[in-house]
Amino acid sequence: MERLAINGGPKVIPQEHSHLLKWPKIGEEEFSAIRNLLDMQRPDYKPYDFYNEMVYLEQEFASYMGVKYALSENSGTAAIHSGFFALGIQPGDEVIAPTYTYWATSMPARVLGARIVFAESDPDTLCIDAADIRRKITPKTRVIAVTHVWGIPCQMDEIMNIAREYNLKVLEDAAHIPGGEYKGRKVGTIADVGCFSFQASKLLPAIEGGMLVTNNKEVWERAVSFGHYGFLTEKNRPGKDSPYSEFNCTGLGFKYRIHPVSAAIARIQLGKLEENNAKREACMGYLAEGLEGIPGIRVIKAPPYTHRTYWGFRIAYKAIELNGLDKDKFLYALRAEGVMCEDERYDLQHQQIAYRVNAYGPKFSRAPLEERQSLPRTEALKSTLIGLPAFPEAPQELMEQYIYAFGKVTAQADRIAKITIKNQDIAKPPDKHSVIR
Repeated sequence: MERLAINGGPKVIPQEHSHLLKWPKIGEEEFSAIRNLLDMQRPDYKPYDFYNEMVYLEQEFASYMGVKYALSENSGTAAIHSGFFALGIQPGDEVIAPTYTYWATSMPARVLGARIVFAESDPDTLCIDAADIRRKITPKTRVIAVTHVWGIPCQMDEIMNIAREYNLKVLEDAAHIPGGEYKGRKVGTIADVGCFSFQASKLLPAIEGGMLVTNNKEVWERAVSFGHYGFLTEKNRPGKDSPYSEFNCTGLGFKYRIHPVSAAIARIQLGKLEENNAKREACMGYLAEGLEGIPGIRVIKAPPYTHRTYWGFRIAYKAIELNGLDKDKFLYALRAEGVMCEDERYDLQHQQIAYRVNAYGPKFSRAPLEERQSLPRTEALKSTLIGLPAFPEAPQELMEQYIYAFGKVTAQADRIAKITIKNQDIAKPPDKHSVIR
């Protein structure tokens, strides 16, 4: 085996390759759509025509997802906020949600006055553990929120069965997984509400934007009334016969409609989604298969009856298989070989103070804190996770170099254990702009 790069040996990946992570890919199609949208000199242009763009996007997205209703939003967070409102969340209700997720999965329910009860993650998929959902149900539980984290579908059959048994609603945070499937059904269409993000890093990027989908007319009407004032009586909206149409003038306090330019970009990107997902799958699937079986790591995989996407890519570090080699030293050695890798970037939600104070009351800064929730299994799981880039497209040679680098490092774990690294060399979670999503 070659000498390790940290000991003066050659790097397995000598070439700079961060440019392969450039995303989103915006081209002439998108620019042409934007120019056409804003061209007020067109003979067929009518005042404020550009607002029709969001309606076209909704129609096309609903058709793609196979749902009755789609509502464009200015972000995935707005879609989730609207979704919780549409499902009837009120102060005093409880929402069960994963702790291992982005804050937008659960904070909107907190804003509506709910208490968030966090559940453990399934170590095999990193998604919310259905068995722990059942353990967390109380008479106050109203909604189960799930995240298909990093593009791996949750165990939706079990989750929906629990919801039916206890008469609960389910919201899918599908920000990571547009185009993914669970037993032949599009992920995001299985629960009462599905919420998608079109933020710049996402698989269907529009720089900013989001979408709420549902097959329930009242849920759709409530979501429209929540954040789309002035549109409740428009064509392709609830209409004047809706009980919510009387709120058309004011809405219910939020302005959540998507920007027409973002809608135009999203329409073009929607047409490219399947192709772009397939490119990622070919690249990352090859890497995942090559890493399988290397001592010291476990590839996080989706169940065989699902079709995952690759917004992110995670592996779990198994120090016991490398004689207890410290994870920071392991990452340090990998980075020396040219591998782009980081410690886990997601902070666990149950550890955040925002869920333990009444942040919207007049005395929230002095209010007694709720007792901090304990999720020891997910805390332990998070400490093992390593983030690798989810390349939109990359040559197979690079993936082979990544695989070889892992093999090279794990084979020399005992030598790595003897090195001393400085604090500034320790792998820290990346900032919010990290490419290792």
